[in-house]
Amino acid sequence: MTYYVLMNDYASSVMPKYLHAIVDIKKQVNEDWKYEGSEYSFPYYLTDANCPDGLFLLCNKSIGSLKFDYYNHSRAHIFSDVFKNLIYNKRSIHYISKKLSAISIKDGSVLRNDLNYVYFPCGNELLDLNLSELEEDRFGDLIPHKLVFSPLASNYDVFSIRKSLLGGYIFVSDNLASEIKSKKIKGVKVIELDKAFSQYCIDYRYDIEDRKKKMKGKLP
Repeated sequence: MTYYVLMNDYASSVMPKYLHAIVDIKKQVNEDWKYEGSEYSFPYYLTDANCPDGLFLLCNKSIGSLKFDYYNHSRAHIFSDVFKNLIYNKRSIHYISKKLSAISIKDGSVLRNDLNYVYFPCGNELLDLNLSELEEDRFGDLIPHKLVFSPLASNYDVFSIRKSLLGGYIFVSDNLASEIKSKKIKGVKVIELDKAFSQYCIDYRYDIEDRKKKMKGKLP
């Protein structure tokens, strides 16, 4: 089975390089374009039974384009209805989805109401830790030199994992990858698994050699 990773296509004109917005359960409006941070930790609050079904994406004036169908957002994901409908009937590991209304914090006007905030709370059981090659960097993050999935992964077209610097990303089967490309889903690039971390390093300027733990010299 060939797997692919979904990543933000920053070269697309519909994608902001940085999403100047936060997720919250309440609408905040301020003429000075100032908002307070949420008292809840997103996306992890989605696993709480008290999390409401509708959330707000509070957008600053520097939000940029919001015409994407997909956006990887801090270990969660923003799907348009178009993209969510595409994967709705696919074989997917468990995920949590909440409706997301993008609003301007200046006046509370709705910028988009066809968005969904999606979080995959599990997935590590799909990673074969014996065959994968992971290295802890000097900040405690795991460099995914090689990711190998267990046979269980073949049961899914859509899944995620928690470990490594590719943790939180969405992995898809080759069939779904082809469908995403053919449907011209906006804002996403579909990268082969063995090339995904190299693309991550380019997108986020991650220097492997600089991040590796420093080896202590041995005394003579």
